[in-house]
Amino acid sequence: MVSPLLIASVIVVIFLVAMPIAFLTFGMFWTNSPGLAGEFTGEHVVDAFTNVNNLALLSNTLLFSFGALALTLSIATLMAWIVQRTNTPGRRIIEILPLMAFMFPSMLGDLAWGFLFGPRAGLINLAIVRTFGLKSGPFDAFTIWGMIWSQGVSLVPVAYLLISASFSTMDPSLEDAARISGANIRNTMFKVTFPLLTPAIASAGALLFMLNIHAFETPIFLGLPGRILVYMNAIYESLVKSVPPRFGLATAQSFIFLLLSGGAMAIYLRLTRRLRAYTVITGKAYRPKVLSLGKWKYLTFGMAVSYVIVAIGLPLTMILLISLVPFYSASLDNPFATLTLKNYESAFRAPIVLGSAFTSVELAVSVAILSIALGSTISYIIVKSKIKGRRMLEGLSALPLAYPSLVFGLALMWMFLTLPVIRGLWGSIWVLVIGYIAIFLPFTIRILTNSMVQIHSELEEAARTSGASWWTSFRRVTVPILKPALLNAAVFVFISAYRQLGAAVLLVNPGTIVFPVAILTFWIEGQVTLLSAAVMVYGATLVAIVMTARFVLKAKIGL
Repeated sequence: MVSPLLIASVIVVIFLVAMPIAFLTFGMFWTNSPGLAGEFTGEHVVDAFTNVNNLALLSNTLLFSFGALALTLSIATLMAWIVQRTNTPGRRIIEILPLMAFMFPSMLGDLAWGFLFGPRAGLINLAIVRTFGLKSGPFDAFTIWGMIWSQGVSLVPVAYLLISASFSTMDPSLEDAARISGANIRNTMFKVTFPLLTPAIASAGALLFMLNIHAFETPIFLGLPGRILVYMNAIYESLVKSVPPRFGLATAQSFIFLLLSGGAMAIYLRLTRRLRAYTVITGKAYRPKVLSLGKWKYLTFGMAVSYVIVAIGLPLTMILLISLVPFYSASLDNPFATLTLKNYESAFRAPIVLGSAFTSVELAVSVAILSIALGSTISYIIVKSKIKGRRMLEGLSALPLAYPSLVFGLALMWMFLTLPVIRGLWGSIWVLVIGYIAIFLPFTIRILTNSMVQIHSELEEAARTSGASWWTSFRRVTVPILKPALLNAAVFVFISAYRQLGAAVLLVNPGTIVFPVAILTFWIEGQVTLLSAAVMVYGATLVAIVMTARFVLKAKIGL
């Protein structure tokens, strides 16, 4: 007999994921815009696959994605180990700082690195040229390497959230055994700690690779000015720059993303199956503790602080300074000679800023709650149950990874405007809620699965033997151990929903404008100083909300 829980979960996932993708496939062969009469054609597919720029687009996309992935995983894994597994001074403060960077709009880093490392007007390049008498600056943010740097450091907080929960739930007795056997800290780290986390790190890498393929802001803000084209540029031009928009061609171009993402998704699913071999939390006196580094703790402290200063401090300081000047020009001897708060005054007076901020908070809270409820249920079915069909559910839930959020927003547009029964919802905030839950569901499941797979079944079996029901054992045994992962997942979804731009561009209307779209509006209008002020207000608001929520939640649930 098929489990009712599995049936209900599959129905929800089909509506959230499978139906939009089906309508997107339909749109690839439709001659007209979503919801309008037309006929079937193969012209869009032919145009997408015979483009003379395909080879250059493919090579740039792969170099950009793999380069950013290597940078992200290197920094995030080291940061997670420092914070979760060592006695590095100030590690609890260091843990918060990457999350703070994640709370600012994703375009902040792209804009800041352009202002700092632009080949002609970048402040750091100009300072080097004037100091050493060079003809040109040594850096260029508008190259493939500049794109890799900006994208790589921007995703460190995401990778940290994906990896850190597994570090925090690792049984330290395994490391203790290595140290007792004579291994030093370096050998223990590379021969015990990281090998145990290899599947979790690799599966997180598969997700991050797909995020890099689907990156929207970096290719637009740094790639286009430098004429470094990736597939996202092509889709953006088909949807936004073409008049009228070429919806069918953009949909066909997104199919190439499916081919690239399909391989990474297959690796991701294979790795999640292997995670069962890495169960390290059992009923045998599990007690988390940290590793004492001795004098080396000051080295790890310096490494963490260096990352914070370079990757977070520099771009934030740059945008902050631009927000405080009446007019910004790098050609001035001192572009920050005159400081003012008028940009902040203008930002607070703009109705679009306040209205979009409240809408974004309401949307993010709703999506976080619903995503955790759905994601924890699906994760439990995948990891802990023996229900037939659970792998199909896992595969369906992972499908949004194959499409950029911009394209998935297009898929929802096709679905809502084509089906009469739900057409009335188009333009409401519920379209954004549905879209965001679907987009972030794979990441919610990944965060929860990484930790749930480390909890041995004997813990729940003991509760069931004592007479507890499935729900009681899940609530009293599994959930308390999963508190760090649940909190990480909630924070990740809330922040991601608040800062989501790709899907929001197509799904908002005048009554449901969200904060990232308001900021994009300022950028299109060329209001750089007002844009910078809005970005700082945006980030400060989100930091205050998330830090307050984490403090309250930690106090209530005993983390």
